[in-house]
Amino acid sequence: MNRLQPLFANLPGLHGCLHAALGGAMGSVLADSAEQPTMALINLDFYLLGGDAAAADAEQAVRGFELPASIIAGSSWEPLLRHIWGDALLTRTRVAFSPGDWDRQWLRAFADALPDGMTVRRITSKDVRGFEGLAESLVYNFNSLDDFVERGVGFGIEQKGRLISGCSSFAISSHSLEFEIQTHPDYQRRGFACATAAAMIEHCLDEDLEPCWDAHNSMSVALATKLGFVDPTPYTAYELPPNAQPL
Repeated sequence: MNRLQPLFANLPGLHGCLHAALGGAMGSVLADSAEQPTMALINLDFYLLGGDAAAADAEQAVRGFELPASIIAGSSWEPLLRHIWGDALLTRTRVAFSPGDWDRQWLRAFADALPDGMTVRRITSKDVRGFEGLAESLVYNFNSLDDFVERGVGFGIEQKGRLISGCSSFAISSHSLEFEIQTHPDYQRRGFACATAAAMIEHCLDEDLEPCWDAHNSMSVALATKLGFVDPTPYTAYELPPNAQPL
């Protein structure tokens, strides 16, 4: 997989997902050559494209998307995507962030500010099903709930026996961890997401993992900024609806 890493040098975001896929922890990776690859496609619940968009196998790869599809790729891939999918290709703006320079005491202040009786705790086998119940996206990149408990990381806040907010390793490798945040709609904007995410940042610091944050909306951008992530970099992501037809 190390031969494929340079092909994704211009990937604008979701670097935690990239590291996990190239490390064999999630998804599938296809390349046009095992010895001298010039392009590669990573298939997760979305697609990551890397390498030369003019490679012989690039058009076949782009035509083979399962729909609906979300695609992350460098700007050099857009002409080919447009050529094949035409006006069906939609664009969305995402924002990639870099890790901040965190002070642990500052991070812990988010949990200290929680209402009395509420604490952030690590998700275990005893409550992982409730974690999934909060939002399937917190665990669905793992083969099973047991697999999540074994390889993944989650932090949650509980009220009256129900998890109301959580942060999980959407993707994890020996190098990095991609954040996933979910809070029940009835409990949003109360600091719960910040508290769970701050716990995850501290876990990353403990384990020498790069915290990766990629925002898909303004709320996520604001949360990342509040948590101390830096260097917000907007980029264009692509989407294909279920009824898209290649030209």
